[in-house]
Amino acid sequence: MAVGMKKLIACVLFAACGGKAPAPAPAPVAPAPQVAEAAPPPAAKLAPVKLGPADELKAYCAGELAAAGTARTQVYTGAHTLEDYNEMERHMTNAAERGGLWKEVSPDAATRDAARACQQDAAKAFSDVTLDKRLYDALKAVDVKNADAETKRMMFLTLRDYKLAGIELDDAQRKHASELDEQIVQVGQNFEKNIAEDTRKLDVDPKRLGGMPADWVAAHPVHDGVVTITTDYPDYIPIESYADDDALRKDLLVQFQSRGDKANDALLKQLLALRAERAHMLGFKNWADSVSADKMLKGGTAEADFITRVTKLAQPRAKRDYDELLKQLKKTNPKATAVASWQKTKLELEVKKDKYAVDSEEVRSYFSYDETLAGLLAITSKIYNIAYVPVTGDPLVWHPDVQVFDVMRGQEKLGRIYLDMHPRADKFKHAAEFAILDGIAGKQLPAGALVCNLPDPKQSHGPALMDHEDVVTMFHEFGHLMHHTFAGKHHWARIAGTSVEQDFVEAPSQMFEEWAWSYETLKLFAKNAQGQVIPEQLVARMRKARNFGEGTGTVQQMLYAALSLELHRADPAKVDPLALTKKLQAQYTPFAYVEGTHFYDSFGHLVGYSSMYYTYMWSLVIAKDLLTPFEKAGLMNTDVTAKYRDTILVQGGAKDAADLVKDFLGRPYNFKAFEKYLSE
Repeated sequence: MAVGMKKLIACVLFAACGGKAPAPAPAPVAPAPQVAEAAPPPAAKLAPVKLGPADELKAYCAGELAAAGTARTQVYTGAHTLEDYNEMERHMTNAAERGGLWKEVSPDAATRDAARACQQDAAKAFSDVTLDKRLYDALKAVDVKNADAETKRMMFLTLRDYKLAGIELDDAQRKHASELDEQIVQVGQNFEKNIAEDTRKLDVDPKRLGGMPADWVAAHPVHDGVVTITTDYPDYIPIESYADDDALRKDLLVQFQSRGDKANDALLKQLLALRAERAHMLGFKNWADSVSADKMLKGGTAEADFITRVTKLAQPRAKRDYDELLKQLKKTNPKATAVASWQKTKLELEVKKDKYAVDSEEVRSYFSYDETLAGLLAITSKIYNIAYVPVTGDPLVWHPDVQVFDVMRGQEKLGRIYLDMHPRADKFKHAAEFAILDGIAGKQLPAGALVCNLPDPKQSHGPALMDHEDVVTMFHEFGHLMHHTFAGKHHWARIAGTSVEQDFVEAPSQMFEEWAWSYETLKLFAKNAQGQVIPEQLVARMRKARNFGEGTGTVQQMLYAALSLELHRADPAKVDPLALTKKLQAQYTPFAYVEGTHFYDSFGHLVGYSSMYYTYMWSLVIAKDLLTPFEKAGLMNTDVTAKYRDTILVQGGAKDAADLVKDFLGRPYNFKAFEKYLSE
């Protein structure tokens, strides 16, 4: 999951998610665009600010928004219209992205509150700008007929998004639209806050922990006769995977899928109503049609058709998967007639062990956190011709656990990355890449943060072992980080970073998951405590076992996609999220609804992705196609990886996603590889 705040604010507010976001020799800095304007004055360099205390964050945010306001005023004069507009966007984005990250990761409550206020202020600035008729008229007056391709694209995207935001509404309507935008951001923030700060705990008798891995048990000492487990990933995933106690797995799943429910029921209904009103102002039937107007898939009907297509492809395989799970359950419970959601993960692992000889505990013995991270860095160093240099004393570090690296090619610094990889109280509960700075040629280098909840070596007795699912997550999110870093040399803020259509943004990260599944790459770092490399035969069995569960997994993803879509196509005054969840679960998956759960209240993607959770599967369609050149060449072939880097990652939003894919593949994308993947 990628989280670029400029993109998400534009998406949430304006239905404009389509535009934000290396070679053997260093990629050149993009030249200044050729337009009929005088050269702008040099931009002042911002002094580094140590963020942490709330007052320092407030000062940084205020400074960036003040600089944006100054640039905005200068746009009106017309002397350097595009350059001043670019500076305005850069400063607003800087504020939005810092606030967007710190509200999720700061260990200090006051700083998180300051960050939310910063993000709200930045969102209001974006809303004001995108509804500012004077700015729109100033931009339209600039002649770019003789400009370079990226300048023309920047103008096309910007003017398009003005129209999608409602620039042609009258003054009163634009004022109301701005008020709605501010409310949407605030409600969304509160929704996410309730999830992040709702870590639930169960105190259980240690006798109920049969089946749990020895290292997990060692890291959970008994106190007052009980062991405390939480809904954070390093507890939730292992319990669901290994615990023999069926009731314990159910209890924890109910708690996990009910996070945020004390307040988020009401907030979700409010968010849906605000979004519907905003869409209706622009003449759209519903929010789903509005927010997808600039995507690869346009309109709620197209999204629904895609969901139906994938579901039909996956259902035969899902039935086979489910029947196999039920057969496995009957080995211990002959009277069983159905498989429950809290039984699914454990049964899948049992089938993989019995049928494919894949023992999940054996697999995890090869994936310690430290060795996996080192391997990931080594692999990306080779395939992208870069190096990582550790940084100490960085003033932006928000917690002692955060690791910092400069990304280098030779003596050239390409950007800086921050790794915040382990769970703690009040921290973001999922896994995502957050932008800190978008790279702008001649102004600032890109900086991005990986925020995950992976096992912590400091909290483990021995190496912090990860399930292979954790390894895949790490590679997935790192794919976003590479995309953000390499696309950091564009002149225009509008196309810097991961500024692609939002339903393409997950494709590079989903594609990079394949590097976590290949013996060619795993043999480089996957070693057990005795130093033995993961056996090639085990990886081969893992790959065969990987296919098991893809059917049920795919229809589960389509449930989430359908839920996010239908919540935003329904009348917000009449929709009942619980009833809709139960209806769609019965329609899409073979697993019955679990009483007592309120999944939608902990579904954080409803804020950033709104109605477009389908984008994960759509991106997977593209990702499977992007992998086809590697089938013969291999994943470590630097000729292919360099071409991929330069035609996809480096480009940012310089072209439509379909054109980027065509440049890499030499043909338009198609569904063949995805359909083969689902049917094999």
